[in-house]
Amino acid sequence: MPTAGFEAPCLSKGYVTFGSFNNFAKVTDETLLLWRGILEQVEDARLVIKGKICSIPSGVERVQERLRRLSFDLTRVELRPYSPDYLEQYRDIDIALDAMPYNGGLTTCEALYMGVPVVSLRGRSHGSRFGASILTNAGVRELVVETDVNYVRRAVQLGNAPELIGAYHSGLRANLLKSSLMDAKNYMQELESAYRQTWQNFCII
Repeated sequence: MPTAGFEAPCLSKGYVTFGSFNNFAKVTDETLLLWRGILEQVEDARLVIKGKICSIPSGVERVQERLRRLSFDLTRVELRPYSPDYLEQYRDIDIALDAMPYNGGLTTCEALYMGVPVVSLRGRSHGSRFGASILTNAGVRELVVETDVNYVRRAVQLGNAPELIGAYHSGLRANLLKSSLMDAKNYMQELESAYRQTWQNFCII
């Protein structure tokens, strides 16, 4: 099992690295514009986009074309292919940026487990509320925002606070393991109780 790096990379590199390991098909142009706004407001910040689309030349070209069309500074964006050691590569990420309107699920859990805070926008549909649900149950509700403006603002505030980033990296995994998100026993008890109640309601009908 990989272990978290604990020290935020920005503390040694001198700049903040944002990242997204989500399926790039989830990333809309609207989301990319928000990411560009974040990069523009955090001095010298970088963005790592990692995924299967970056594993083939045509995929890389497609991503770069989208970024160029939206006026990204490509010198500040790194495209990484999928790799079996992707969990270990969270050691290079200070802050993860959730996709929208279809949030990450397992990807968000993996980032948190590796000590990386994830900023997520709560939407109105089921698929756009995964991030908020995970972060709330992981005990980091403060990383959930309700508007596009606050998504950028929260990421920028965190990006400009290296000591706070360091605190997340040093304590996030331990807090996660003690959170309700990781309480499998209680989850199963509540699920079984819901099944029993559903069956009882059915029998009454």
